[in-house]
Amino acid sequence: MNRTKKIRISALMLILALLLALCGAPLGAAASYELPADVSINAQAALVVGLGPTQADDTVLYERDADAMKSPAALIKFMVAAVSIQMIRDKDIDIDTATGTYTVESFNRFAGTGLTDANMKFGETWTIRDLLSMSSIRTAADACMTLAVTLAGSEEQFVAEMNATAQKIGCENTSFANVTGIDHINQYTSARDIYRIMRYAMDFPEFESLFAASQYTATPVSGGDGDCSLPSSNDMLRQSTKYYYEPLAFGTTGYTDSAGRCLASVARDSGYEYLVVVLGCPEQNSEGESGVHFRDSKTLYRWAFNNFTYKTLLSKNEPVTQLPVRLAWNRDSVTLVPETNFSATVANDLDPSTILKKETLTADMVDAPVTKGEVYGKVELFINVDQKIGEVNLIASESVERSQILSLWADVQKFLTSPWFYGGLALLGVLLVGYIILNIVHNRRRRRNRMKKVKKYR
Repeated sequence: MNRTKKIRISALMLILALLLALCGAPLGAAASYELPADVSINAQAALVVGLGPTQADDTVLYERDADAMKSPAALIKFMVAAVSIQMIRDKDIDIDTATGTYTVESFNRFAGTGLTDANMKFGETWTIRDLLSMSSIRTAADACMTLAVTLAGSEEQFVAEMNATAQKIGCENTSFANVTGIDHINQYTSARDIYRIMRYAMDFPEFESLFAASQYTATPVSGGDGDCSLPSSNDMLRQSTKYYYEPLAFGTTGYTDSAGRCLASVARDSGYEYLVVVLGCPEQNSEGESGVHFRDSKTLYRWAFNNFTYKTLLSKNEPVTQLPVRLAWNRDSVTLVPETNFSATVANDLDPSTILKKETLTADMVDAPVTKGEVYGKVELFINVDQKIGEVNLIASESVERSQILSLWADVQKFLTSPWFYGGLALLGVLLVGYIILNIVHNRRRRRNRMKKVKKYR
């Protein structure tokens, strides 16, 4: 194989990989709104998503530089937790009996960085449950390192699993270089990718509880001298702080000089669920107030809860369009309806009748038989002209039988207009002309032969 062919194959494989990654993790409906004049935030990047029953039902309500690559700092904990849970499942590990030991080698990985730790001592042995919980509630660097080495054999191998998972779930602007959140040139993510990671991890039932606790207390199995009690770094979960926010279900914070103050969380109230990510918040706002990442998150949550509603915009049995049908005796069309109900988070004052619908059909006309439930296209829904909020398959509302008489007549017509028919006519014409010519030649020969006989007997 020459060099040119190798380059072409490599390029093709890369393109296919990218397409698969993009197709693997859709963000859901995109209908971003602007914040009103009296609502402002300080975050460099932000994302607000209305969560539906599934990721495909999610709706982006607001975004600010949501795809900009930022240092994740301790928000890396979400991916550490997700990969850990997956490894625990794959290896069938009992997290209450399996243990990991804190070593000098693990300490040297983050020594001098100033990262938060659980004050673990060299030689202490902890259960996997405790290591995972301490890693999640406060990004205890010593617990993160011990957990990674215990589950994967090394930090490098654990990081490789993190990057593989990020690619699998469709992260577009994410790369990991360590498990502790230390700033690194090859460690970055975006607000939208943080959402993707959280949405993926939320499929694990045990994930949310790791980031919902306001405090966690652990006891080393051996080698320790007492309990380790860690408060959550997320003051919005702690009732004793001024940033406490009752609807908050779970979340975590992150901070480095490069990343600024960061927070990613989920809040629930009155049947509604929103996910908010804020990245790159300053230490203080223009009024000299601290806790900007908490203030920004609370501001966005209040805006979302107060201004949006989850509405059914398209009903399952609602007629959308007609598809012409041929070869049916008493029908010339079939009604297409949505395959499922379509609901989305939209502004409170939105009139569903103002939703724009764009139908795309697989064909302009179909031949009977038509089977009820068969997909014949899709309908896309838009707010205004350019804000797509989702799409639903269009299916046949009923079955349509084929008429045998019309089908036979259609076959005849098809044959009569086919190249085979015209070719047959042409061949028949050639044969007929040939027959006539041969007949003429034959008759002339017979005539000549008769004339010769007449002359002979004269």
